[in-house]
Amino acid sequence: MTKSILWRLAFVAGALMAVPQGLLAKDEGAVVEVKFENLKSLLEERNARVRAASLEKEAAESRRGSLGRSFLPRLEIHGAQEAFKIDQTDWRTEPTYGAELKSNLYNGGKDRVESDMRSIESERRAVVREQVLSEELRSARTRFWELIAGKERIDLLDSMLKINSQNLSSAERRIRSGVATESDRVEFEMKAVDLKRDLAEARLKQENTYRQFAVALGFDAKAKLRLPEKMEHNHDFEDMLKHEAKDHEFLFRDDILRGKKAELAASKERRVWLPKVEAFAGYKRFNEREEESTPGSPGRRDETVLGLRLSIQTDDLVGSRREAVALNKEAAADFERAEFKRREVEAHMENEVSELRFLHDQVHDAEVNIARAERYYKMTQSEYARGVKNSPDVLGASEKLFESRSKRIELIREFQVAKSHVLAKLGR
Repeated sequence: MTKSILWRLAFVAGALMAVPQGLLAKDEGAVVEVKFENLKSLLEERNARVRAASLEKEAAESRRGSLGRSFLPRLEIHGAQEAFKIDQTDWRTEPTYGAELKSNLYNGGKDRVESDMRSIESERRAVVREQVLSEELRSARTRFWELIAGKERIDLLDSMLKINSQNLSSAERRIRSGVATESDRVEFEMKAVDLKRDLAEARLKQENTYRQFAVALGFDAKAKLRLPEKMEHNHDFEDMLKHEAKDHEFLFRDDILRGKKAELAASKERRVWLPKVEAFAGYKRFNEREEESTPGSPGRRDETVLGLRLSIQTDDLVGSRREAVALNKEAAADFERAEFKRREVEAHMENEVSELRFLHDQVHDAEVNIARAERYYKMTQSEYARGVKNSPDVLGASEKLFESRSKRIELIREFQVAKSHVLAKLGR
């Protein structure tokens, strides 16, 4: 009994060890920590599109090596039991059976071409998998930074509601003192309505983005994911983005490989007129319906054969030639497309790095502006309390404070998204 329990516990432990860590976290309701650095590994492990592309890559890989397999002998075995009647004889039941072994010796070079095409397709599927991962990385990282920026925006709106509430309290004190009118109260109350609407909208957008982000990572839409609380911007981003042309070649290599495969397919079509040579050996046992008994050997109807077979198919020479021409044109189109994408990618990379430099400088300017807006708001609030400024002045100062803080959040988000786009194009 004890051995049975121990064996079951060991089996359960082994099964749990085989389950991916992310699935356990989801099933147990645990919080999964998501960082910018582990997004790629999460996508490779859990994202459905990336996993599907990986399976297609593995499928193409399993088809490689067809040239060697084309020379493996092929065995065909057949057998039958027949009831038959010849002329006026009685009905008879006899078997017929046989076997033939064939081996390819030469197929006009088409087997080698087919093998090369499968190798190219395997490489192409690997490139497509990189492209899918790159696209999913770009999308997931964009949502990642949108969520962090959204959290900061919600916190900012919360803080602005508190500031507006404080200003409302200050206005009520001024109204009771007789140095302000009811219009001051109304202005701050109207501002509170606007802020609450903006806050509700920001929370709704955050929830929608969160669900899309969780599903993209392969989790349930309601999974508990913990993201960083604040956004930071890198000062050494240019070192991070250093690269060579080969680092982003996968973005257009798919078209190059398509062109090469089309060229090989054209070569295969042109080889239709070349002969096919096979070696074969066989044995067949006929029944009396198929062949009469051999004189001198009554009842014997055996056949053994060994030889070479040469065959040429000439039924579609014109069609194959036209197909070869068409495939060569398709190959040329793929190469044209690849060259255009290469130039386009290089231009995009330069544009995005230039944009990053611009955004980086803008972030620092925004941080300086926040300090100015905070100082301006405090001065205006103090002057409002002394009766020097009125409610529109306070509202304007608080709006400047909100805009400066909001601008910094937006600039850092744009900076991080732009950086994510470049990294995704480098497959990083």
